[in-house]
Amino acid sequence: MAVYTASDYIIGFALLLIIYKLLKDHLFTKIQLDEYFLISIIPPIIFALCIRLLADANVYAKNELWSVTPGVYVLGTVYGTVLIGTGYYIQKTRNIEYWKTVIVIGAVTIPYFFIKLVLAMQNPINFFYPVGLAGVLTSAVYLILKNFGPTRFITKKENLLIIFAHMLDASGTFIGIDKFGFSEEHPIPEFLIGLAGTAAVMIPLKLLIVIPALYLIEKWQSESPGSDLDSKMLKIIIFILGFGPGMRNSLLQTLWDVQS
Repeated sequence: MAVYTASDYIIGFALLLIIYKLLKDHLFTKIQLDEYFLISIIPPIIFALCIRLLADANVYAKNELWSVTPGVYVLGTVYGTVLIGTGYYIQKTRNIEYWKTVIVIGAVTIPYFFIKLVLAMQNPINFFYPVGLAGVLTSAVYLILKNFGPTRFITKKENLLIIFAHMLDASGTFIGIDKFGFSEEHPIPEFLIGLAGTAAVMIPLKLLIVIPALYLIEKWQSESPGSDLDSKMLKIIIFILGFGPGMRNSLLQTLWDVQS
């Protein structure tokens, strides 16, 4: 049975809006949302993933304030903001690019949690099944849509990366539930999976949501020159909301003695 309630989503959405506003008005007036920023958000994503998975493995208690949704998203965002803010300060004072500082600090602070996670794994090979399926699905989407006028935006690297992130989420859910007997934690996907009789339904459903969303963002960006920052932030949020759960679903399958 799903473990998340309507109040969890309301709290999470409210926190997301607050964080969005704070970052937009302060940090993102100084930091460009480019490939270096994408590099700089890798450490906080890994950090939050490790905490969430260690809670799944019962190494840490499941606490909505910090180790599971919505708290783990806030924890990861705070950690990332501190890293990027520190990097920006050093860039201004020492002339060292901020993202390099982020990587160095991440390389110092994350290994402790990552090693604990690796030690908790029982079947590391299971991680590669959803990753491989996500790669195949993303390639198929690219080949089908790249030459179709309204969906040529799929050829942009950041859009293809978002598609992969959500295919990873769908693939991890599908394999985890159908092959290994895991359960869905969110009520709407749980209902739809029960209705379809298979978690494979998450693959087309994800595409039906993400592709139109990207199309609307691209259209908004082209028609409203002042929307560039907001559209980039939306893409980053959509990517994280797919990649974070996708990696968690994929890595979750390595933590127990479930064989292929």
